[in-house]
Amino acid sequence: MNAPQPPQTKAVLIACMPKSGSTFLSSLVAGLPGLRREHLVPSYFRREQELDEAQIRRAFAATDTLRDAFVRGTITAPSRPRGFVAQHHVKHNHETQRLIDDYDLVPVFLVRNIYDIVVSLRDHVVKSAPYTPAAYVDEDMLGWPEDRMHGFLVDMALPWYIHFYVSWWKAEHRLLMTYEDLIADPTREVRRIAKLGRLGWDEEVFAAVLDQVQGGDRTRKNVGGAGRGDMLSDEMHERVRTFCSYYPDVDFTPIGVKG
Repeated sequence: MNAPQPPQTKAVLIACMPKSGSTFLSSLVAGLPGLRREHLVPSYFRREQELDEAQIRRAFAATDTLRDAFVRGTITAPSRPRGFVAQHHVKHNHETQRLIDDYDLVPVFLVRNIYDIVVSLRDHVVKSAPYTPAAYVDEDMLGWPEDRMHGFLVDMALPWYIHFYVSWWKAEHRLLMTYEDLIADPTREVRRIAKLGRLGWDEEVFAAVLDQVQGGDRTRKNVGGAGRGDMLSDEMHERVRTFCSYYPDVDFTPIGVKG
């Protein structure tokens, strides 16, 4: 009798807005049995995070290598290596969809209240690093008054976010998830991914993963961050609504913009 074949490699793509809790989410998914975190782009900083097919092939090959070593007994692990999760600020386009189709990626479309993002993004570029694909933030801008930086990000960065949002809103067969729902009930939201990707589920294992991730300080999860965008001026709110009004067929309520 032939030995059972190892399970097909699973690959989850978290296509995410910057400052939307993606590191927290990817850490949780990577904690599912047999999964790990991967990178599907060659570099970051100000680069658009378009998926790179060579990096995708490398990630799949790494899973195959780990699985073979597990079968031979040369490595030990709690479970057989099954796949990976990658988080990237990547818009949807024809090439992205081709890679999703060709490699059977599970696409998760992660968003957050757009007004809250402005405040969190300002904190990030000023306190951590100015590098973002959404807008060119020069280092001599980091000392700007808070309100001026908020205005800059509304005008220069949010068009990137809206492009990102509309591109995935119009895509098919993707799982929409909001930061707010993720923070409110991470178990429910990760279970949605597990169901879509047929990743398997173990309540006790996930509870332990959630406890470990929430106890760490490397996930950059902005707990209690909802409503931060209320500090933006009425004029800034109106500018965002104007941007979104160019797409009357798109529902922007998941990112906090009401028609």
